[in-house]
Amino acid sequence: MPNLQAEHLAALERFSVHIGEQPNTFLSVADMLTESGSSKLFEMVQRLSDAPTKTVATSVYMRRHGFFITAQLHLICEHNLLWAGDLQDVSLFIENDTILFSVPSSGFRVVQNREEDIRFILETFGHPVVDYLSKHAKIAKLILWENIWGYVLWMYTMVLQENSSFAQPDLDILLVDETWKPAMRRSPFKQYLNNQRALDAMANYKRVTCCLYKELPNTDKCPYCPQNLTTLA
Repeated sequence: MPNLQAEHLAALERFSVHIGEQPNTFLSVADMLTESGSSKLFEMVQRLSDAPTKTVATSVYMRRHGFFITAQLHLICEHNLLWAGDLQDVSLFIENDTILFSVPSSGFRVVQNREEDIRFILETFGHPVVDYLSKHAKIAKLILWENIWGYVLWMYTMVLQENSSFAQPDLDILLVDETWKPAMRRSPFKQYLNNQRALDAMANYKRVTCCLYKELPNTDKCPYCPQNLTTLA
């Protein structure tokens, strides 16, 4: 098991992932995928955000979950490391009225096969969460994956601009349909890019789906909301 350096800890914390037990832990991601656990999550998110329904609360949460997925992809890309634990070891905790994540210091390893390890992230931390919450909160998977995509795109454009050696190859893996099978027929990330390069998509960012943040009290549509096109028509 590799020893985590200060730069690794800083990189993880940049994406709201902390190492070791934290105060105010209220749920593991594995428990979240149960009837009682998801109810606890919905209640917590609705309390923190004033989300009017569990559908909106799920969209709000998945913006946070996007940080966890992005942290893993960034760790692979920039540090050639992967946290290979499971959902039971991912804890949610509250700090400054915000949901953050913690994982144990054990479970980190050097990347062995980039394609397989990126698939591991999707299949372990992505699909089970998206599939469960989509079904139980009655919200489209495309919305939830796009909530994750916004942070993934931002991260890759950041490291592309820094001329990272693995940024484009890793992103290309995520854009291949086969990476997402059998859970999904095609890559939603490729669909969101709409044939643009990542840097161009970030510079002219526009969502394909509405994230439902406009349903929160005193909140207007995001500037990149696709519904703005309807308003202007």
